[in-house]
Amino acid sequence: MMTETQQLQAVDQYLQENAPVLYLLVGPDGRLLGGNAYSCNLLGRDIHGLTVDDVFLTFGGPLDIATYRDHPEQVQMLSLTTGAGLPETLLCHFKAVDDNTLILGTLDAYEMRRLRREMVVLNNQMSGLTRELQKKNHQLAELNQLKNQFLGMAAHDLRKPVSAILNYSEFLLDEASGCLGPEHLGFLRTIHASTDLMRHLIDDFLDIALIESGRFPLNLGKVDILRPVRRSMALQHIIALKRKIDLRLIHSGDDFTLPMDEYKIEQVLNNLISNAIEHSPQDSQVTVRISGTDTEVLVTVTDAGPGIPEGEREKVFAPYARGEARKAAGTRSTGLGLAISKKIIEAHKGRIWAENLPGLGQGASFCFLLPQNLEEEGDSV
Repeated sequence: MMTETQQLQAVDQYLQENAPVLYLLVGPDGRLLGGNAYSCNLLGRDIHGLTVDDVFLTFGGPLDIATYRDHPEQVQMLSLTTGAGLPETLLCHFKAVDDNTLILGTLDAYEMRRLRREMVVLNNQMSGLTRELQKKNHQLAELNQLKNQFLGMAAHDLRKPVSAILNYSEFLLDEASGCLGPEHLGFLRTIHASTDLMRHLIDDFLDIALIESGRFPLNLGKVDILRPVRRSMALQHIIALKRKIDLRLIHSGDDFTLPMDEYKIEQVLNNLISNAIEHSPQDSQVTVRISGTDTEVLVTVTDAGPGIPEGEREKVFAPYARGEARKAAGTRSTGLGLAISKKIIEAHKGRIWAENLPGLGQGASFCFLLPQNLEEEGDSV
């Protein structure tokens, strides 16, 4: 059987070590003389040397310990600074112990219940919003799939008549241009140029529809990247010649054979080189540079245009993006080429980016990296 002294000692030990209550002893000068483990953990710091004004948040001046200890029957609601950074509101009792003051603080049970009720309400609201968001996301995914199906079908159905118009307009330009006056010849050239733009737009729409539907197969094989580079440059040569732009290829002569879908990489090159020509002024130069290491091959297409405005380097790869950089007069595009190029390079486990040359308005470079090692089997984005 424990004596009264032993019982008091057990109670004091419990208060010091285990009790979930604030237990602080304050000296006459307002400095903390000691506290239990719960108080130290709640404050998150060593309490020795601190004052009551250091640990309690007061907005009407210093904490008046003397007044509180003279009325021990009153309970004060005070906010305590904590190591978590958020204040903790406690119901505090003040008791005189000789010249010192003992502060006992407990959590406000009513406040805790109120907060728990509010938390339950907020959780229910959050659950409802989450369910609604999931429902909307599901509906959006279905609508996006329908959009892709419609876009693919429409583009596929339009390709044949547009190709017929393009072929017949090319035939008339080649065979009948000598029989037409300047005005009618201009009409025919406008028809041909507009139809050619429409064909590229349809091809881009088909690619975007395939990409967004998740069906974008790669036919991988070991190919020297110089082969699609030279084909693309030959294709763009006539356009560059008309605009008096010098197309130049620079490489070290090393073997740049790596796994790739040759024709999709050529599509990327066509997009980048034609884009460089469109943004370059007459009597300038577009350079295609190839370099490599044991692990990757770098292709850089550099133009002499105005460069890419700050903040648009990532936007240029977004579908239908229209940057502020001015193109050369008479050039148009669908706004999908760079977005498709990005998807193709990423499907090859590579990386594509854009950067300006040093100096304001000195041109821009579009670069892509392809890995030397990639599984030679059908893949898709």
